[in-house]
Amino acid sequence: MERSAVESHPATGANSRLAALVRAGTAVWVDDLDRAMLHGGELDRLVELNCVSGVTTNPAIFERALAAGRDYDDELAELACSGQDADALVEALTVSDVRAACDRLAPIFAASVDSAETALAGPDGFVSIEVSPHLARDGEATLSAARRLWELVARPNVMIKIPGTEEGLAAIEEALFEGINVNVTLLFSVATYERVAEAYVRAMERRAAAGRDFRVWSVASFFVSRVDTEVDRRLRRLGRDDLRGRAAVANARAAYRAFERIFLGERFAALRARGCPVQRPLWASTGVKDPAYPETKYVAELVAPYTVSTMPRATLAACARELEVTADTARIDPADDLAALADAGIDLEEVAAVLLEEGIEKFVRPYERTLTAVARKAVALAGTTAAVVPDRRWRTLASADDRRAESERIVRALLAGDASALGDPSTPELADRLGWVRSPARELAVLGERRSVCRELAGDVDAVVLLGMGGSSLGAAALAAALGIEVHGPLAEQRPPSPGERKPLYVLDSTHPRAVRALEGVLEDKRPLFVVASKSGTTVETRAQMDYFLGRSGQPERFVAITDPGTPLDADARTQGFAHVFHGDPEIGGRYSVLSPFGTVPALLCGGDPEPQLRAAVELAERLADEPRPAATLAAALATAAAEGSWRLLVAAGESERLLALWLEQLIAESSGKQGRGILPVPLTAAEDGTLATPSGALLALPVRAAGGARAIAPVPGVPLAAVGGEALGAALYLWEVATAAACALIGVNPFDQPNVQEAKDASKRALARRERPRCDEEAAAVQLIRALAPPEYLAIQAYLPESPELDAAASELCRTVVERTGCAATFGYGPRYLHSTGQLHKGGPPVGAFLQLVDGSDGDELAIAERDHGFRALIDAQAAGDRAALEQRGRRVVTVAADRDPARLLRKLGDALAT
Repeated sequence: MERSAVESHPATGANSRLAALVRAGTAVWVDDLDRAMLHGGELDRLVELNCVSGVTTNPAIFERALAAGRDYDDELAELACSGQDADALVEALTVSDVRAACDRLAPIFAASVDSAETALAGPDGFVSIEVSPHLARDGEATLSAARRLWELVARPNVMIKIPGTEEGLAAIEEALFEGINVNVTLLFSVATYERVAEAYVRAMERRAAAGRDFRVWSVASFFVSRVDTEVDRRLRRLGRDDLRGRAAVANARAAYRAFERIFLGERFAALRARGCPVQRPLWASTGVKDPAYPETKYVAELVAPYTVSTMPRATLAACARELEVTADTARIDPADDLAALADAGIDLEEVAAVLLEEGIEKFVRPYERTLTAVARKAVALAGTTAAVVPDRRWRTLASADDRRAESERIVRALLAGDASALGDPSTPELADRLGWVRSPARELAVLGERRSVCRELAGDVDAVVLLGMGGSSLGAAALAAALGIEVHGPLAEQRPPSPGERKPLYVLDSTHPRAVRALEGVLEDKRPLFVVASKSGTTVETRAQMDYFLGRSGQPERFVAITDPGTPLDADARTQGFAHVFHGDPEIGGRYSVLSPFGTVPALLCGGDPEPQLRAAVELAERLADEPRPAATLAAALATAAAEGSWRLLVAAGESERLLALWLEQLIAESSGKQGRGILPVPLTAAEDGTLATPSGALLALPVRAAGGARAIAPVPGVPLAAVGGEALGAALYLWEVATAAACALIGVNPFDQPNVQEAKDASKRALARRERPRCDEEAAAVQLIRALAPPEYLAIQAYLPESPELDAAASELCRTVVERTGCAATFGYGPRYLHSTGQLHKGGPPVGAFLQLVDGSDGDELAIAERDHGFRALIDAQAAGDRAALEQRGRRVVTVAADRDPARLLRKLGDALAT
């Protein structure tokens, strides 16, 4: 008579229903594990009362356990101070729990391991631990991770969970041959199950040939309820509700027939005769998803010898109450059900392929959320000494293929001024855009003279106003903030000036009339100096702002310009009598200009001293020339991730890092987003409880704390050069410039051009000539746009409205809701600022963006501009209409909503609609 491995389980008489299940040949495992369950005695009670003889875990389970509560805080506080990354922290905590669970189940394992009655089924008392879900498509990395976990746990009754992907088959076979117990997971397809079983048989045959014993055990986890969820959804569309609830069990029964054919037939006979145990089928995902089905459905209908049913605690409790056991239900012939499903148009192999990808993603997302939550908690628990980088993927990506070596070659060439490493040097805006490489040294050489000029210009000034867009404002604002200069937008709450001679910097990068008026109001009782910054000297927004304030003040001596030699702005500034013109380097593009006059002059005019930052950048450039690894590692990680689909780079920035994050967003997005490729920086948003929302397929770049409490963005272990505060900022800025340019070369795009920006400019000019207002949609269209999102798509919320803290907060909350509800990345930006930043990527990058425009739908509110036939309201309306036209021309989905009265309330309303 066939018997289960847990026939001699000490608790088989505890619950009569579950004991009957065990006697029928199906072992009971629980799909849950956390520290409270271990220390509170719950696992012991499950063993004694519910016949539990095994435990499985997955990232979703540990997400709940690790991210919530305080059970892990003491151990986490100790580990955080070790400088390990978050991936290592999660692994250490998980391994600790799995060891403890293995020890609790050791008596069951010991009692069954040498039992003659259960030899064919193999022992019980196992605890499963999963390799990182990020490795599901990398067989070699999976095998290495399995070996490491096997050694770390160091218990004979642990099983290493390896996904049953095509790439994982070789890892499964090799791990079993080496003597590592394996739980093959994420099996949905009968054909894939058969290949997994064959891999097990080959591994055992190899062990026999090598004279090794068969004391290595495996289960094949075949997922059940998710099949019904997917198939039932398709059946509803087909109008075939009569077949609902039949696919999952039929599919599993077909897998069990394959098991009997392989392991109880001639294929396995020779090994069976020598005492080799079978690889047991394990029914996973046994909790019902449809409340119309009995809670015990996927347990009761899949009873058979040599099987395992792993249940969530809710399903286990339901089985203890209600399960009616009928022997051998898994042996019922599924042919009729399978034929009916096929006739209805259901292809179960195609369904399995879809579910496999979803299954990987469903493990990746909670795993990433766990990483970010643990990283955040570790920093909080360890104070200023923690140095937590989110996960090991950076290391894997940075060394993937030969990108690291190629990246080092490119970095060396960049620093030598050799454009051939980036592409054909004759390409426009390539060889003639490397001036930024030498810019820190050149700027340092003239800094003394520049400082004297700025001191004279700012003698009677009590506020500096920067009129600029994109690279002409974002870098300057970030650098000024790092130097302790107060940086304000036009609507910022005013604070008393800082003590000393430093003057506040007001940045106007909006064309909304209310923003312009607000700044004008702030300046009424001040003696401002206006800095007009434009590389080309033709930037529409900047020229309009200059004309307005110059016309209103009538004091050109209160204006200075920063522009390249010979531009229209250069000529106009001299003609109109500006106090000074600072010339930029024509061989530096705007987004790479922060360590040039575009960054240093505003800081000097405000009384800041950028010399330490420039020196830090020069020192880094010299070091990289000898050892390019820091920049090359970051570049290789970015490029590999972009090539593999993880092109969303998460940037967590507090208020003090916000300006740096905006600069970084422009640098990376506008440099990389073209030819259907690119890297999209995404703000990492947190809920009130501190948990972080991470979209699928994203890399992480969390801020960490360095010595002295300085905030830092250090995405690569071993690159402690990105401190936001202090002298290291200059090195960080330079490092990101080098790494971004090199990453673009690796993914095959020119880092210095912006071919799709002109599309929006041309469309805006046409809209302005027609005085075109934005075409507004109903709010319901915005909800529909967001609900239709699915990875790898992303949502970009674009507000052609004045900047405000209330709107920022509401947008951040909506972005978090979008991530949680759809798994898609979500970003927020103000127009027209984003047109000079992420606008290039939106049109030229991966074609998966969906766009929600917020515009001012009110009438009137125009603000005239001197010497022009249009005002600011007409300009910003035309820019919104023009960008929508440019996006739609490229096939992007765009919804425009009027949000003039209370835009923050509108965004909260959209979030509420998503939650229902």
